[in-house]
Amino acid sequence: MTRAQMKQAAKDQLRGNWGWAICLTIFAWLVNAVIMDLNRWIWTGKDFTYTVLRFNKDNLIQGYKPAYNLSEIIVGLITGLILWGVAYTILDFVETGKMEPWYSGIFSAYSNGRFKNSLFTLFMTNLFVSLWTILFIIPGFIKGYSYAMTPYILKDKFSAGQTDIGATEAITESRKLMDGHKMDLFVLHLSFIGWGLLGLITCGIGFIWITPYYRQTKANFYRSLVANN
Repeated sequence: MTRAQMKQAAKDQLRGNWGWAICLTIFAWLVNAVIMDLNRWIWTGKDFTYTVLRFNKDNLIQGYKPAYNLSEIIVGLITGLILWGVAYTILDFVETGKMEPWYSGIFSAYSNGRFKNSLFTLFMTNLFVSLWTILFIIPGFIKGYSYAMTPYILKDKFSAGQTDIGATEAITESRKLMDGHKMDLFVLHLSFIGWGLLGLITCGIGFIWITPYYRQTKANFYRSLVANN
């Protein structure tokens, strides 16, 4: 598939299904926003809106609190699994046409025996990318692309009935699958810059449609990669 074909396929798949895709996007965002805001409020007594309006994010946490840093890691995993659940749901839609209800789709990484494998794999993915970024920013950026197909690979393993999946198994397969294709994904991302600017111009409202379109295209990118390897 070319980039144009992936995007056209995404539009065809979403035609008549935009309501479902938009609900999946909005409610995943809302749940994650509430979780992150709740964590910030517990530690600071101030939510994200207050932080932005007062421009004092750096001063919200008084003193060094390792527990707060730990809570941020935990929240990152919780919200990350919700995003992976969205990826699982979209890939299932691409492959089968099945539209899992959005209210269960955003939690699909937590259900059907997927939680443990999803959690450990997400943790290791974040750890590897963070370590590479700390050591060298650009290699960390590149590794992010190497591991970009990890949730889709993990979803395919679940669909195949696999339950005993190593924490780095899907990561390793993503790295191999993306060998020689990282630039393809990077260029695909660049092709959405115009859409991103449109989203900003509309004060974020445009992202209600742009985000499902992008996610659907990325799932098609993965399926194309698998088909050609």
